[in-house]
Parts: sequence; C-alpha cells; structure tokens
Amino acid sequence: MFSIFTARLRAEIETVKQVREAHDRFRELVFSSPSASHEPDHTGSRNESAATHIATDQRQENEGLQKQLEDIRRQVPSNSSWQVYDHCAAFTRLYAVYEQFIEELISDYLRILPELHEKYEDLPEGITKQHRIGTGQILLKLGKDGPYKHLAEKRVISDLAQALVGDVNYRLLRDAFLTDPQNYRAEVLGKLFGYVGIENCWAWVEKHPLVVTFMDRERDQTETPATVLNEFVEYRNKAAHTNVLETVATEEVRSTADCVMVICEALAQLVMKQVVRRREQLGQMSIAGEVVHKFSDRIIGASMRAGNVFVGGEMVAVQKYACYKVQVRSIQIGDVPYERLDVNDGQEIGLGLDLAVKQGALLMSLPAAPPSNREERPQENLPPDAAPLTEPDEAPADIE
Repeated sequence: MFSIFTARLRAEIETVKQVREAHDRFRELVFSSPSASHEPDHTGSRNESAATHIATDQRQENEGLQKQLEDIRRQVPSNSSWQVYDHCAAFTRLYAVYEQFIEELISDYLRILPELHEKYEDLPEGITKQHRIGTGQILLKLGKDGPYKHLAEKRVISDLAQALVGDVNYRLLRDAFLTDPQNYRAEVLGKLFGYVGIENCWAWVEKHPLVVTFMDRERDQTETPATVLNEFVEYRNKAAHTNVLETVATEEVRSTADCVMVICEALAQLVMKQVVRRREQLGQMSIAGEVVHKFSDRIIGASMRAGNVFVGGEMVAVQKYACYKVQVRSIQIGDVPYERLDVNDGQEIGLGLDLAVKQGALLMSLPAAPPSNREERPQENLPPDAAPLTEPDEAPADIE
C-alpha cells in the first residue's frame, strides 16, 4: 500500500546522491595536479627488461590519460561554477521528486476514499468542504491555458453532481485538494493532509521512530524535521530563482535527501494507518494478534486471535506512530517450528518477522476484500510491496 511511491522516491534520491558523489570525484580528478612522471631506470640486468617495458607502457597510458584530462579541463567550467551547478541540480531534482511523491500519495488516497466511504455524504465533512471549494476555484480558472487546461468543464461538473446525488461510483477530483501553490513546508503539509481528513500530520512525522532516530543520529540538536525541511525548500527556491553564490557540501546534500526520505516514509505510513483503521471498521481487516514480547533478531512473542498463520504470509504492524507491512519468516512454539499453524484466541506463539516491531504493536490480517457494489476499475500495476525503511530495532523511550 503506497509502497510504489516510496520505492520510486528512494530510487530517485539514491540517484541524486550517486550523481553528486560521482561528480565530486570526477571534478577532483579533472582539477588535480598531474603527478610527476619519472623516467624508468635502464640500469640492471636483462631480467629487468620486461619490467622496464611494462613501466614504459604504464607511463604512456598515464600520459594519454593526462592528455584527455587536459582536453576536458579546457571544455568544463571553472571548479566553483561546476560546484554551483551541481548544488542547484541536486536541490532542484530533490524537490521535484519530493513534490511528486506528496501529490501522488494524496492522489492515491483520494482514489481509495470512495472505496472506504460508500457514499459522498459519508465522507468526513472537512473532505467534502474542501472538495466543493476546490472544485469551485477550478471552475473559475478553467480554460485552454493555465494549470487546469487538462480538465474538461463537463467532466468536473458531472463528477461533482454524481457525488452529490449519492452515486456509489462517485470520484474525488484530486486537483480540488491541490489548489495551494505554496511549497511543501511543514505547515503547508499540515493544511494539505487536513484537506483529506488527516489532522495533525506533522505531529505524527516528528514522533515517527524513523524520523526521531534520524534526527538524533544525523542532525544537530538545535534542528527539527520542520527546520530541515524549510532549509531544503529555501535551497531549492534559491537554486531555481536566484543567482547562487554559496554551495553546501555533498555530506549536507546526502543528509537532506535522507531526511526527506524518512519524512515521506512517515507520511506514507500515516496514510496507510488511516486506510487500515477504516478497513477494520468495515470488517475488511481484523486484528490477528498483539506483540506481547520482543526478543532479539526480530523475533517476537504474539498473543494471537483465532485463525491461521503461515510462513511467507503478510500482516500490517500498527503502532501509535508507525504502520507498515511485515512478512512472517518463521513460526515456533517452544522448540517446535511450523510452516503453517491454526491458532486459538489468546494463544501465544513465537514469530520471526522481516522487520522489527515494538511490544504492544497490533498485527492486522489482510483478508480478501468483500464484494463491492462499485464499478470495476483498472487495478494499479504495482510491483511486489517494497519494504519500508527498516524500523529502528529499539524505538526511543518516549515513542509509544
């Protein structure tokens, strides 16, 4: 659930970091002083002649490389100008993939919402309010040019009417929730997620174990996730709209990129938790067990509900500030391992999982969804769920 977006974001961020580091190494090579060449020593016995030829070949190869570097030096910009370009390229691309992630996450949640609330009138009031306001703003700006030129007036009005008359096949116009043109700083994210019925998203982000662990290990104590995100947006805006005179080290680019990744992972898990809770209310998901003991090597003791569990099966681990899929790697009672096991209410078993979970976490089963009255829609062509960034083996003491 939403893993296609986090997996793509992770790959894009890794590419940005790899390109930046490769450029640093290449720039260092281009602008480094050529090493002094030494004439081979021709004295010695005939047995040394082969070594002399090898040395000569190596010298010629080095001279050829130095010539290529000299040619490159004449064509590339100055070292400082190159650094400015890399700085601007990194932050501009990072913000582009970050913005794409946020809007794809919101859009996919809006696609799912009609499956979670059969009728438009069943949606939380805040969602329907923003939908109507946003749709009205869009209708005022529709035309051949502008940000909404891809929308057809008849379709926008038809979809809104379909929702208002109680049609179970209603759709929510994503653009109606993405009307705020401001950059996605912490406060703007709070407004955006509030539009889709998810309140206080930034409190979740700041308390998510991945974010807490990252800030403790990688950033200064005076910083917060919000200040890092704000600084990132400022770097991007200056890169896109001003004459940049100062750049940051590659280590800072890496750290900023990694911070963006854990923030986005936290947001994806927050949206996932909303979906899981609603599906539980609808009877589409149920509690399979609760983690009552936590051992080493991602081994837990779980008090199970009646049902069955098997190696390779998936569940959703739900914690106060985390929600992600886990896969069962092993099952054990005492010293006896099992591939598949039918369990009774309250029965405690040992489970080996692919990711760490915290004591007190709920394990939610993933049964097949019941038949729906909604029209069939094309399914997303999703790859197998990519695991979230690994949860810290031990969450901070103040994280529940």
